[in-house]
Formats: sequence, structure tokens, C-alpha cells
Amino acid sequence: MIKSRGNQKSALNRFSIKHQIDNLILLTSCACLSACANQQPDKVTVSASALNPNRISLSKGALDSAQLEILTVKNRTDQANIITTGEIKADENRVFHINSIVAGRVIEDDVTLGKTIKRGDQLAVIQNLEVARTYGEYIHQAHQNEVDIAQVQARLDLAKKTMQRLSRLNQEGIVAEKDLLAAENQQKILEIDLKGLLEHHLHIRAEAKELLATYGVSLEKEEKGGMEHINSGSPIVAPKSGVVIQKNVTVGDVVSPSQVLYVVADLSQVWLDVAVYDKDLQKIKEGQLVTFRSDSLHGAKFTGNISYIQPLAGDTTKTFLARVILPNQNMNLKPGMFGQAEISGSSSQEYPYLYDRSLQKYDNETFAFIRHDDGIFEKRSVSLGDRVGDGYMIRDGISAGDKVVGSGSFKLKSELLKSKISTED
Repeated sequence: MIKSRGNQKSALNRFSIKHQIDNLILLTSCACLSACANQQPDKVTVSASALNPNRISLSKGALDSAQLEILTVKNRTDQANIITTGEIKADENRVFHINSIVAGRVIEDDVTLGKTIKRGDQLAVIQNLEVARTYGEYIHQAHQNEVDIAQVQARLDLAKKTMQRLSRLNQEGIVAEKDLLAAENQQKILEIDLKGLLEHHLHIRAEAKELLATYGVSLEKEEKGGMEHINSGSPIVAPKSGVVIQKNVTVGDVVSPSQVLYVVADLSQVWLDVAVYDKDLQKIKEGQLVTFRSDSLHGAKFTGNISYIQPLAGDTTKTFLARVILPNQNMNLKPGMFGQAEISGSSSQEYPYLYDRSLQKYDNETFAFIRHDDGIFEKRSVSLGDRVGDGYMIRDGISAGDKVVGSGSFKLKSELLKSKISTED
């Protein structure tokens, strides 16, 4: 009996202790709940779902404090300008080569590289034996013709006097009529001979003039210098105006007709050759506007339209070429200049568009955060297209109408990376 009461007393003591512990736990829980009720839920909570580790859940308080910018994705026409490089070249339709028509030695050279020349300017003089031979023959024939003319003229003068004397004698009955007719016939023959010699002189001179002109020599100029001096120089004369862009000779060189002495270009109009990569080839067409800014001419820009697109890629560069014709009246553009060429976009295809502030990168991945209901955000990988303005055209990963985070997307990226690091640990 005494033992039974002791057991009951011990049981009552245990119950009392347990009751006190339960009350303490209850009070502690109430205090925690009260504290939680008074505390603002400003922390970002990462979804613990193993099926979708790319989702982030924000409580209402955290969502308010984060002040995330939510944007609605819209489609945009892909009219991005293509930025590439360009090089100024001479218009090959306005480039001409100057050769010597004879072989010989250069005895004069009046040209420097880059010099602007005008049509008719003398560029060089080539020693030409054909000039000396032609002019020498002309002098010889001209002198012989002059001698022949003088002789026939003298005989004609004598025949005229004889004719006058015989005519008087015939009137007096001293000379027969047949003698008078014979003298008259002789005079006509001499007149015909003189006329022929005078015409022959003109032919000799015209022939020599044409032959010398083919070598660039003026007969009139040679005659003024005196027939006692025979010139052997054949001048090289510019057939057109332009700028000497290549020079291959100097004084003393022996040249041949097949050798190009000078290359001259009319630079009042030039070519702009623009490099086009394979990925951009389908975006360009003839007529598109191109703006060129030369590295050598700071601040200056030149505009023109594409007139030609190369059908095949270059063997070494593996790039295509688009050509623009640029006016160059002030000669500011010179062959060999490099610079930036900007081709104005003309595509009509539409793509979703994201601003830079919506895009985040980690390793080799580019992504944005899509907003779902109840404060849930999901990381979405995207494929970037052309850059337009302050953002990119999106080829894949985002659709028009999606809600994406703009400003504040970096905060979500940071919390996502923290979650992954803690999971790995």
C-alpha cells in the first residue's frame, strides 16, 4: 500500500514536469509566431523543387523591396544596321595605263607618284630612232623636192620668155606657126611639172606629219627648231586627266611597247569595297544605303548606295564584297583608305526584342527571367540575334507577350547562383 502511493506520487511528478515543458514549448512557439508576424518577409526564397532548379520564389515583402521592373516582350522588325569595314579603291572603269609605242631609253621623266596631270601633259620622253629616221627622210625629200621645183621654175620662166619672143616673130612672119605651137606646148608641160612638184611637197609634209604624230612629235615644232637639227625623242603624252597612282620607270630605263609606264586614275569618282560576312549576305541588296567613315578623315562621313554584290566569296578572306560608288570631287578620298562602313538594315522579319537590362550572362549562357504568377520567376535561356539600339533581337527562348524582368534581373541572378552553390555544398 505504501509502495503504491509512492508510485502514484512519482507519476504525478513526471506529469507535472512534462506539463511544464509542454507549456514552455507552447509559449516559445507563440513568441516565435508573434515575432514572425511582426517581421517583414523581405528575404528571397529559392524554390527547393528538384524538378525545376531554375525557379525563384519571392514572398510579397521581398517582392516589394526588390522593386523589379516587369516588361512585356514585343516583336520588332529586324532592321539592324550591319557594321563592317570598307576600303577605298580607284574606279577601275576610270583607270588607264600608259605605254610607249616604241622600244627605247627614257631620256626625260616629268612625273612623280601621286601627281595630278591633265590631258596633253608631257609625262616622259623616249629616245626613238624611228623619229630621227622619219624626220631625216622628210628633210631629204623636202630638200630634193625644193631643188626640183626650183629647176622646173627656172625652165618655165625661160619657156615663157621664149614664147613671148616667138609670138612677136610669128606676127612679123619670121617664125613659122609650128615653132610657136611647139614653144607653147613646152611651156604647158613645164607648168604641169611644177604643179606636180608643188603637190608632191604637200604630200611629203603630210606623210611626215602623220608618221611623227604617232610618236607624239609635232612637225611644226621641229620645223621651227630648224631643219639642221634632227630630234630623236618621242614624248609620252597623257591621253586623259587624272592622278598618277603607279609609276614604273625613271630616267635611263629601257622600255618596250608591252611595258606599262604609268597608271593614271580619274579619282573624281571612287569605289568603296565593303566586306560582307556570310551571316549578313541575305540581309543586303543593291540600292541599300551605306555610310563610310574613314580612319584618316576624323568626323567626315560619305554616303552612297550599293551598286554591286560579289557573287562569290574571296579565296583568302572568305568574305563577300559589296561595292558602293562615291563621288569625290574634292579628292578627299584616296585609294587605300580604310574605315568603318555601316549598311542600313532593310529586313522585314520580326523577332522578340529584349533590352540589355533584361539579359544576364553566366559562363557561356545568356538568359532572362520570366515572371509567373504568385511571385515566381524562371530563368530562361535565349539565343541572341542582331543588336538593335539598346538591346538584341531574340532568335529563340522568348516569345512576344512574355513578362520579363528588366531592372533588377541581376538580383535574381545572384540569388539563383547562391542557391546553386549551397546545393552543391
